[in-house]
This record gives sequence, structure tokens and C-alpha cells, in this order.
Amino acid sequence: MGSYTAVLKRPGVARILLSQLAARWAFGMMSLAFVLHVQQVTGSYAIAGITLGAETLGAAIAGPMLGRLVPRIGVRPVIYTVSTIGSLAMVAIGLINSVSWTVALVILGFLVGLTSPPIQQIVRPIYPSLISKEQTNHLFALDANLQELIWVVGPILATFIAANAGSSYSLYAMALIQIVGCYTFASNREVRNAKIARSKRRMGGVLKSRVVLSNIAMGLLLVGSFGGAEVGTVATITDRNISGLVLAALSAGSLIGGFAFGHRAKTKYALSKFFALSLIGYALIFIAPYSPVWVAICWFIAGLGVAPVFATLASIIAIKLNPSESVEAYGWISTGQLVGYSSAAAIAGIAVDTISPEAAFAVSVACGVLALAVALFSLPFTPTPPSTDKADH
Repeated sequence: MGSYTAVLKRPGVARILLSQLAARWAFGMMSLAFVLHVQQVTGSYAIAGITLGAETLGAAIAGPMLGRLVPRIGVRPVIYTVSTIGSLAMVAIGLINSVSWTVALVILGFLVGLTSPPIQQIVRPIYPSLISKEQTNHLFALDANLQELIWVVGPILATFIAANAGSSYSLYAMALIQIVGCYTFASNREVRNAKIARSKRRMGGVLKSRVVLSNIAMGLLLVGSFGGAEVGTVATITDRNISGLVLAALSAGSLIGGFAFGHRAKTKYALSKFFALSLIGYALIFIAPYSPVWVAICWFIAGLGVAPVFATLASIIAIKLNPSESVEAYGWISTGQLVGYSSAAAIAGIAVDTISPEAAFAVSVACGVLALAVALFSLPFTPTPPSTDKADH
């Protein structure tokens, strides 16, 4: 923990970490808030799923596009514009209370995704300027750990607001949180003064990098494993309150794993080790796939490798690419993760319908195996993370 404390004492680090967390908080609430409200308005979970899918598609498109736009017109104009439009779209969805506006719900969902503020794409190129090279892994590990709080607390907050004030108010809260968080983030001196050079490559030029492609593939497969885990858990554990707690074990494991291992990625074999740890958790599930306690234990084990993987992948991009290219690279990585989740969740759903509920877990195992394979294949060109030994003293 002393290493993390040393990072947080660096000027601007704590402020940037907390403000970027606030700026992204609404996305931890989004899935449940969308599903709860749209289903209530239309009476259809299918339409709710389509609306959420439209948001995911919009976000997938927005990632690399906004990554190219930031160096051209500046950080703050992009953040102010997209966060405002996206928040207004959230409010508009909350105001709809008639099934006759179904098409509008889907369109607005797509708009929310298309205007997803590119907070991670902006903040990650800034991070290296705040710390010494030896502290890179520590800062990216902290970022990955804090990200888990979004996915643990966000859904709980969305459900609490919907249950006590109404589903519309979950969307209003999301809009308010996004506006306040994004504007606060953009007001930071380090963000306000950030000068990210334009990439000399054409759109998609960063995809010629083997490091970027392997990073996208590993992120896609890792997040894809979550899709299998979530669908499988809901299918095998029908009590929604219990299934929610079981899934929380994955984030709890990730949070603990991030603090315990996230800064220890000292060799190019680190990713392979973290993926292997997650794969063990996924594979053990088949011993007792219908036992909530056993599934929770397995998800906790799998989660131990998640935050360290995210931290290491982000650190590798920061080491390998210059800021003018890393902004777009992070956009493509985000898109890959969205595609991974939606594709794996769809495959897992088909597996449940055509084979058995526990068959969805095979999707997580398959993603874990492929992710480990990509990590091993990438060893010859994966940069070694900077040594953290100096930062530990």
C-alpha cells in the first residue's frame, strides 16, 4: 500500500483519479437504469435489451471517432459537447412514459452511446506526465481498482433510486452525475492544459501495431468472459437478489486482486499469469454450477486477475505509443471490449436456450483460454512493464 500512497502524493494524481471516476460513474448505473425504465414503459424486456444494445453500438462507434477528434478540437470542447448532449438524451429517455415512443427510446439510447465521454482515452495519456516511469503500473492499477467501484456501487444506486423514486429518476440522476463529473474533470488544470498532438496516421492507422491489436483482442476476450459469467449466473441462480450478490463476488475479487497484484506486473509474463488465474476460476465453476456459494467463490477467484489485466494492458499502451496515437488506440480497445461483451452475452444466451443453463459458463472458459493464448502469442513483442522496484522504496 505504501507504493499506492506514494503515487497519490504526487501533485494532481488524487484529484485526477477522483474526478475521472465521477465523470464515468453514470455508466455503472446505465445498464440497470435503461432496462428498468424501458421495460416499465414498454412492458418488454426485448425492447429494453434492444435499447441497451443501441447504446452499446453507439459507444462502440464513438470510441475511435472521439479519439481522433480530441487532438483536433481540444479536450474540453469534446467533453463539454458530448457530455451535455448525452445527459440531455438520458433526461429525454426518462421523460418518455408511453409505449408509442418505443422507436424514440432506441434512437435516444443510440445517441447516449454515440456521445459517451471519452474520459479514459483522455486521462490515460495524461497519467504518465504526473508520475515517474517507475510508478506507471501503480497508477494504472489504481485506475483499474477504482473502476471496479463503478460497477459495484453503480447498479446498487440505480436500483435504489428506481425503487424509491421511480425509474425515471435513475436516468435523471445519471444525467446529473455525468454533467457534474465531466465538467469537474475537464476543469482540472492537467486536463485543461493537455496538449495531445494529432496523429500523423489515418483513421485506424494504430491498428497496424501488433501491440494494439493484441491489446484489443485480449480486452475483447476478457470482457467477453464477463458476458458468459453474467448470463450463466442469472440462468442457473434464478433468485435475482442472490444472483446479484454472486456476481458482485467477481468485482470484489477484482478489487482485491488489483491492490494485491496490479502493480506487480514486472515481466512480460505478467499478463499470462493473470489470465491463467482468471481461467482457473472460470473452469472450477463446473464442479457445482448451481450452488450460489460455489459460484461466488469461483467468480471471486476469476476476479483476482481482472483488474491486474486491465491495469497492465493500459500500461503497455502508455509505454509503447506516444499520446497522439494512444488516444485513438484506447478508443479501439474500448470498442473491442464492447463488442466482446455483447457478442459473448448473445452466444451465452443461445447456449442457455439450446443446451442448458450452465452451458453459458463454457463461453467464459472459452474466452479465458483464447485470452491466455493471445497473451502467450504476444510475448515476443509485448514490452516489459517498467520496474516498480524504485517506487516500492
